[in-house]
Amino acid sequence: MTPSDLIKVSALALAATLAGPAMAQDEAAGGMPLPADATAEESAAYAVLDKYCAECHQEGRLEEGLTTPKSGFGHVLDMRRLANDPKFVVAGDSAKSKLYNVIAGGAPAMPDNCWDPSCTPSAEELAALDRWIVKLGETAPEPREFIPLSDLFAMAHADLQQQPTNRRDRIRYFSMRELWNDSEVTDANYEAYLAATVKLMNALSFNPNVYKYEKVDEHGVLLRVFLPDLEWSHDRWSLLEAEYPYAMESDTDPYLGPLQHLSGTRVPVIRADWFTATASVSPLYYDMLGLADTVQGLERQLGLDMNRNILNEQVVRAGFQDSGVSTHNRLIERHALGTGFFWTSYDFAGSKGRQSFFEYPLGPTSAYGDELAFHHDGGESIFTLPNGFHAYYLNTADGARLNVGPTAIVRDTDYPDGTGEVVNGISCISCHIKGMRFNDDSVREVAMNNLSLPPSARQTIDAIYPGKDVVNGFFEKDMNAFFETLTLAGIDPDTKAAGLEPVRGLFVYHVDYFIDFEQAANELGLTEEDLRGRMAFAGHENASLLTRLDISPIARDEWNAAYPVLLEKLTDYRPLKTDYRVTTALPHSVKQVVKGTAHEPPADVYDTPAPAKTHAAPTTHADLARTPARNDYVPTQHSVPAQSHLTVYTDKPAYKVGEGMQIFVEPRHDCRLTLISIDDDHDSCVLYPFPGLDDVVIRGGTQYVFPPQGSLRTSEPGLETILAICNGGQKAIDTVTRDTTQVSCAADHKPISKDHYEAVVNETLVLDLNGGAPDRKTTLSGADYRAVSDHNPDVTKAQISVVVHNEQY
Repeated sequence: MTPSDLIKVSALALAATLAGPAMAQDEAAGGMPLPADATAEESAAYAVLDKYCAECHQEGRLEEGLTTPKSGFGHVLDMRRLANDPKFVVAGDSAKSKLYNVIAGGAPAMPDNCWDPSCTPSAEELAALDRWIVKLGETAPEPREFIPLSDLFAMAHADLQQQPTNRRDRIRYFSMRELWNDSEVTDANYEAYLAATVKLMNALSFNPNVYKYEKVDEHGVLLRVFLPDLEWSHDRWSLLEAEYPYAMESDTDPYLGPLQHLSGTRVPVIRADWFTATASVSPLYYDMLGLADTVQGLERQLGLDMNRNILNEQVVRAGFQDSGVSTHNRLIERHALGTGFFWTSYDFAGSKGRQSFFEYPLGPTSAYGDELAFHHDGGESIFTLPNGFHAYYLNTADGARLNVGPTAIVRDTDYPDGTGEVVNGISCISCHIKGMRFNDDSVREVAMNNLSLPPSARQTIDAIYPGKDVVNGFFEKDMNAFFETLTLAGIDPDTKAAGLEPVRGLFVYHVDYFIDFEQAANELGLTEEDLRGRMAFAGHENASLLTRLDISPIARDEWNAAYPVLLEKLTDYRPLKTDYRVTTALPHSVKQVVKGTAHEPPADVYDTPAPAKTHAAPTTHADLARTPARNDYVPTQHSVPAQSHLTVYTDKPAYKVGEGMQIFVEPRHDCRLTLISIDDDHDSCVLYPFPGLDDVVIRGGTQYVFPPQGSLRTSEPGLETILAICNGGQKAIDTVTRDTTQVSCAADHKPISKDHYEAVVNETLVLDLNGGAPDRKTTLSGADYRAVSDHNPDVTKAQISVVVHNEQY
């Protein structure tokens, strides 16, 4: 591709590589057949996806040598699931659909194992995909009526006035407004997100009664909660208030002030998506339940004595080597509980010696002593709450409470977009979608035949390891009880949100989905038309960010930083100061918005993440003492897309042939930049580094404009994707120059072979896949991104596609 080929096609900004939600655990292997009632459009699209995508992205159809789907995306042939997942498909609009864009010439180019037009979809095949996506829009229900913030507060105020006066100060509301207004949330997903909110409310309740939907309106845009129905106190709600980033007040809204007065709180309404994504993440998860900070304290809360049960042989055990969660051996154990059960696990960092329960099936040492006992490294517990829902607990071997399980021992493999951390309780809620997960015991037979164990030990093993049939009987009993509980709450046990367990689905929606212009307007309580009309009055720096949102979406934590400033500038509301704090480095365009305001993060936020904190919790759930405010409830810390977001955008969303174009790149951390141009034939060349331009380190929080001199002009209509790659590794930063002359977009550039391209680009990016290399990409809890990926954890990527027209657009 020559410079005259630069800029060919059309598509909206995309901010992340193709990495989708985890496969449902019960999805059948062997591929996904075409639905029996498939439409002609579905059939044609299915044939294209089957031909070009299934061998990398469909479980059961993977090519030889590929054991897991690439990027964790393994359901490309599940047409109905794709149609309901806006992360891949936006009904009616292929230009906004990532699935279409990466196949039509986006980045990463798909299929990624072919380098000439003969193995890429033809124009007719792309048209088949387009027709399917367009047809989805034609058959979609009518758009939902937009609800502004003022209507939401009016609805809440009217409802509260109808409640008994002695209850009003104990009534609160959860809002589904942002989800209802989001055009990319299908009706099916909206109902699933409702279910997710109600499910989590019950999972944070010690009330023996199941909380059911209390919809203020017929669509459940507003849910009413009488705090005692969840056994929540004012102090319990105040934990949510303290960390809520969207709190507001107004001198002009006729309902918000009176609503705050009647309810006795500054924050009577909280967004359901924020609540579900944040209250499901420890330590807030623990604090909302009021759980003790040690297993021993938890036992006292629940009236449980595990050592006594073990010694009295009142437990049921099973052990296995492949649990899907634990990296090594895992031993599980069931205790009877007044509310149902208490399953706990013993997890191991190794599989030899005292860490092998095949050799040492008895333990822990607190029950059996050092001579017979295994030595475990930690544990996870799941137990029934009084209402039949489940609660979860992570701990070290000595019983100390953990917010996050060490990735060396346990891994969250259901969340490819995550850091691999098992985060209590979102990881546990997602994993245990059916309540319990079946697994056959493999200990009993080995241990009973181990004659080196004393007879008394084998008798104990015979009693507490009853074998897989008995254990699976308990699994089935507990699973059925959980299904009955879900049904009592009005939740279909088979409910999925964008193909995921519903709480995880809503977590992913809030944390991983990026904010574009339409959603920014929605979250500010405005229509797109309203926001465009007010941009001119927002001030230069704020207007610049809003203009950028038309081209390049913004990560959730970046949006939360800019939100209070934009709210005050663009609406009749002003932000309420809470304990929420920005805890991550911000890109240049967001820094400009918050600079000099009361919402600007302290300078040290940009240098070193704050260490993870742990907090003692009350020893009883009846009365929750007020705990100090803290700033560590950060669900985006567990999201790789959010944490590794690199911003890239152009000065305009569309061009006519001959116009000049500028590319803006904003890294969060110091890095070496590479810009690659990819056309719809998958031909590529390197825009930067470029011969004659200084190859410099781009500083975190700054903005790099390309080209820094000269011009980059469009000369042909069609499609072109600009891929920006930033390497923050010290090896890359220390490199003085990179030779890209053979692959640069210079005038004499000629198409090159795949092998030549990869060799030069690997040098250009200074890729270092050495597992022992320094890793500066860590979350607040200390996990590194290598937990889920074998790529260089210092490399982040983003892309932008632009529209070039023959005539003025």
